[in-house]
Amino acid sequence: MISASQQLIQERIEELRENTDFVATLLESLVGYAIIAADFDGNIIAYNEGARQIYGYAPEEIIGQQNIEIFFPVDFIEAGKLQAIIADLIEKGRFSYEGEKVRKNGESFPAQILFTLTKDRSGKVVGFIEIVADLTERKQAEEARIEQLEQELKSLARLSPPQRTAATAQAFGLQLLEQSSPDLFKQLVCRYGDLMELAVEQRAFRVKHDISGKLQDIAEEIGFLQARPRDVVEIHTSTLRKKTGAVNQARAQVYIEEGRIMVLQLMGHLVSHYRTYSMGAAAIKTREKPGRKRRTTSMNNENKYPVAKGG
Repeated sequence: MISASQQLIQERIEELRENTDFVATLLESLVGYAIIAADFDGNIIAYNEGARQIYGYAPEEIIGQQNIEIFFPVDFIEAGKLQAIIADLIEKGRFSYEGEKVRKNGESFPAQILFTLTKDRSGKVVGFIEIVADLTERKQAEEARIEQLEQELKSLARLSPPQRTAATAQAFGLQLLEQSSPDLFKQLVCRYGDLMELAVEQRAFRVKHDISGKLQDIAEEIGFLQARPRDVVEIHTSTLRKKTGAVNQARAQVYIEEGRIMVLQLMGHLVSHYRTYSMGAAAIKTREKPGRKRRTTSMNNENKYPVAKGG
């Protein structure tokens, strides 16, 4: 015998199936995206094949049986963040962000999440739809790319001779730039932040800025200071903290997405810098092999041109 609450949920499911046009789309098995429909109590009333593949629950375990909260981390729910999202959704009609979701086996995974309101045929708002894209593979690919760049950068840095600059000895790999040159680090964060604003503007207004070229300039500067991969990460994360601290979630998400591209570009330019100088160092070593006398020149009163000595 079903309870009164379960009966109410079943009635809502039937009502929405009869009076809304989103269910047909949900049932077309859009694989690759989890699509879940719920009422404003969080009761799940529709659940597609993509959701089954991403979350691991069968439809019969979910529809009319569970609350949408089970797909979110416990601390996210306890902090009232889902309630805040729904409130914002009701006000604006749409809400998106990047965050953590939870599978049936308890595993957390990164996801791009979009909420939209759903209405019945009379125009009355009756619930919402959540569309989720699993970002696990993309994140793994990005992390692998960053790790690859870091390893190459470290290898090339070991080959490169110390650059004679005004930087202190700590800058040559003994300390992070933030510790050894705090003023310089702040300037780099500001410049990187300005480029992030240009990236956001480029995205929003389809204008073209030479962001890659300016990132290359930064890479050249920190390369001559023998910056490490960690310095790049610190510049990036410090900038993101400043940019996302006082903006809404949607704006913060744009900074995160554009920043992800920028940090890869900056790391790539830094690797190219070290590769260039390591090749130069290798060429010098080839010309000056141990045991081989270096050719020198001198001028004397009897010869108009320099005379090679040795070798």
